[in-house]
Amino acid sequence: MRVIVTGAAGFLGGRVASMLAADPRVSAVTGLDRASPPTGAPFQGIVADIARFTELAPMADVVIHAAAITSQVSEADPELAFAINVEGMRAVLRWARMQAVPPRVLLLSSIAVFGRGDIVATEDTQPEPRSTYGTTKLIAERLLLDATRRGEADGVILRLPVSIIRTATRTAPPGAGFVSDLIDAALRGRPFTAPLAPDHAIPVASVEASLGLAMRAGLEAVPGRVLHVPSLAGSADSARAALAACGIATTGIACAPDPAVERLVAGWPARLGTVYPGFSAGLVDPGLEPIILDHSTRIGVPLATAPA
Repeated sequence: MRVIVTGAAGFLGGRVASMLAADPRVSAVTGLDRASPPTGAPFQGIVADIARFTELAPMADVVIHAAAITSQVSEADPELAFAINVEGMRAVLRWARMQAVPPRVLLLSSIAVFGRGDIVATEDTQPEPRSTYGTTKLIAERLLLDATRRGEADGVILRLPVSIIRTATRTAPPGAGFVSDLIDAALRGRPFTAPLAPDHAIPVASVEASLGLAMRAGLEAVPGRVLHVPSLAGSADSARAALAACGIATTGIACAPDPAVERLVAGWPARLGTVYPGFSAGLVDPGLEPIILDHSTRIGVPLATAPA
């Protein structure tokens, strides 16, 4: 099986590409990104803008489409958001029409397609985006579903919650991904201010859960065209409670709601659910505590209390 990963220099795209390269079902992995892949990456890289996908992408059986402009950048630059998030999807679909057999095209989408304020959103919940990012992601979803209807692609949409714990160096104040920053700061004994009210929950899941389901949705038979990564409801309060259960002090954690972040996540569900629980079996996070334990081990900070 030959696989192409777009956004392969990004956090999730790069890790998916590396996992695919180690999978015995996969014979070749090509990563396409406008940035070079990390040195020593176990896959072939094509350094190009997503707009050139049609002319540069090799023949393949599967595309995992992870290239996207993030929420905060989309709000600041909607033209760029449409150029990458929508036109990028169209470029992949033009390529798909050229293949002898309709390829599996997995779009990594987002909770941002929701905006009605549901407590739990499943695959049956009606999307209603309230941000530029969510709008572009929903358009990409509809383009893929239409190409699938036309027999031009074997399309699958996987909606992701906020992945934790991500600790890349920030170039802007924390936004929707603040739960990662909060947990990392508490483990390192640093102060942190969350940009939402203490009880404002957003969907979060471990990076491992999201990657595991992306692998399944890309390479295996699926129960539906639209799938969710089931999530936890992550808030400053729930993160502080989980940290306390692990023996980590949270006295340096405060909350100061940021109107810009509040607008960005307005209407998001508190968590993602699924109508296909069997598909995510074995990959659903049981709670925040195991995620905290994994991260503490990764950064070399022992926990005073092991999570139950």
